[in-house]
Amino acid sequence: MRITAHRTTSVLRRPGRLLAAVLTVVVAVTGGAAVPAHAAPAAERDRDPRPYRALHLGSPASSRSLALNDRGQVLNGTAIWQNGRFEPLSLPPEARGFFGVDINERGVVAGRVPSPVTGYYEAAVWDRGEVTLLGPASRVSDAYSINDHNTVVGFAEGLRGADDTFVWRDGVMSWVQTNDIYHGSPAFINNWEDIVVQWNSNWNPGRCVCYGARYHQGERTLLGTLGHQSFNEPADVNNRREIVGYSHTAEGVERPYLWRDGVIRDLGTLGGPSGRAVAVSDRGEVIGHADTAEGERRPFLWRDGRMFDLTTLGLRATDEVVDINIWGQIAGIRDGRAMLFSRH
Repeated sequence: MRITAHRTTSVLRRPGRLLAAVLTVVVAVTGGAAVPAHAAPAAERDRDPRPYRALHLGSPASSRSLALNDRGQVLNGTAIWQNGRFEPLSLPPEARGFFGVDINERGVVAGRVPSPVTGYYEAAVWDRGEVTLLGPASRVSDAYSINDHNTVVGFAEGLRGADDTFVWRDGVMSWVQTNDIYHGSPAFINNWEDIVVQWNSNWNPGRCVCYGARYHQGERTLLGTLGHQSFNEPADVNNRREIVGYSHTAEGVERPYLWRDGVIRDLGTLGGPSGRAVAVSDRGEVIGHADTAEGERRPFLWRDGRMFDLTTLGLRATDEVVDINIWGQIAGIRDGRAMLFSRH
């Protein structure tokens, strides 16, 4: 399956590419693959993670609005936490608003703007006060994820079907796959330009035979399951090309997984039957939520083959964890408001 191009021209404030040629890329000798721009810290990790301290960021938040980068910037929809406070995203006068969903290491934000044409929204990128629209104004679209080369993935109506996953790079929006409109598909991208989605092989409305899948240079690789005949929902991909999410066992129970080098691994739980992974850092640390033997769902941290109950490390059972960066900082939600959890 090959990706075909669909060119876009709709831009606020300036035309053309967004920050072209600002990131130096080293090309590997074999395969021509781009090496990710940054590597994990070299310092040895502690045998056990250190306790976390909780910083209340104040503003209301949802899992869809929060994202965290390796600089410690926390995106919350319309503002970025930096320098000890939330700073609203400045917008050009002609912009009717902007809502961000992901932020890369350079502080560039992918999200959406209200559309005066459709009455819905359009995928867009924000960079230091400038907003670039990614598709024609006549199309409903939304962004999900952005990498450090400012390549964006999301969904758009009408590239080939009613609901299509797209990749946008250098001013061009390209088709990746057509989704089941009853289920849709999130999409995630890393610096290798691995595009991770959920692929429905069934096309029967109301029944999703949904596999996790990775596209690379237009070729699709299925991620497998933990025993169920089909179900796999990916949630994140890092620059080590590791993918996390949740899959069903043969008994239909949700379990968190880590996919690496073609192998899917059950990460286990906190003693109960089920759980979900939600994010993975470039150090391979995974966060999510899992059941205890007593039936309580708690946030967890998984690393080096061990799962840790984060309530033993300073978080509450009711805290929702959303994103984790290379330093182990966790963006999350407590009592409906944004939090940043950092190690002591």
